[in-house]
This record gives sequence, structure tokens and C-alpha cells, in this order.
Amino acid sequence: MSDILIAVDLSSFSENLINTGLDIANRMNASVTLFSVVELGIGIGLPEGGPVYVDDISSRISEVENRLEAYKEKYPDHNINIVVATGNPKTATLTQAHDSNAAILVVGTHGRTGLDHMLLGSNAEYIIRHSRIPVLVVPYNREEH
Repeated sequence: MSDILIAVDLSSFSENLINTGLDIANRMNASVTLFSVVELGIGIGLPEGGPVYVDDISSRISEVENRLEAYKEKYPDHNINIVVATGNPKTATLTQAHDSNAAILVVGTHGRTGLDHMLLGSNAEYIIRHSRIPVLVVPYNREEH
């Protein structure tokens, strides 16, 4: 059985992303892995979470695991695994996708444009260009911009 890897950033749009991934998993009779990355260095580990300091890594990983577990509990009829990694979200997501049994990678995009996009880059865009498996991109912003 193949796996649907859903890369979750734990923002307010994560539930929509998870619902989309679970819908695909149902159609494929596939299991699901909810995957999230605690970003190290100067990055942000969770939305509005602030920088992750060396002594804060294990507590941040536990916090992310607990939040993913809460999503898992909402869907008791699904075969859902949880994986949390540390590092750069782009590369950690691709590594997980390529090293696992994932048939499809589901990611979200915030739909940033202009200066925001240039300054922040796009994790989804990078993942699409470098993935060796199909990627489904779910737009967070469903309004025209």
C-alpha cells in the first residue's frame, strides 16, 4: 500500500490541507503520514512560534507531535502516521518524501506575491521543482490576488 505524505506547517490552514490529503488517500485506499518540520537556526519552528533555540528543540518537537496527534484523533477511521523532522522545511520534506513509501506529496502554498514572495521564497515552489514524486499543491488563499 502506498502512502500520501501531507506536509503540514501547523498554520490555521492546515486542516484544509489535511482534509484534501485524506480525501485523496480514501480514493487510493492509501495510508497517510502527517509530516512537519521544526526549523532550526534563525527560522521559525511554528507559525508565530519564534526562533528555535538549541535548548528548546525537544520541547518544540513534542509540541509539534502533540498538535499532529490532535489532527490524527479527529480522523479515527484513517490510517495516519506522524513524523516530525528538524532542519530546513524544503529539504527535510523532500528527503522524507523520497525516502518513504510516499506516492504523492501534498503541500500548501500561502500564495504570497510580489515582495513577500521574493523575500520569503516559496517552499512549495522549491518542492515542486525538486520532487521525484507527484506533488499536489493546495492553495491556502482561495481569493484572487
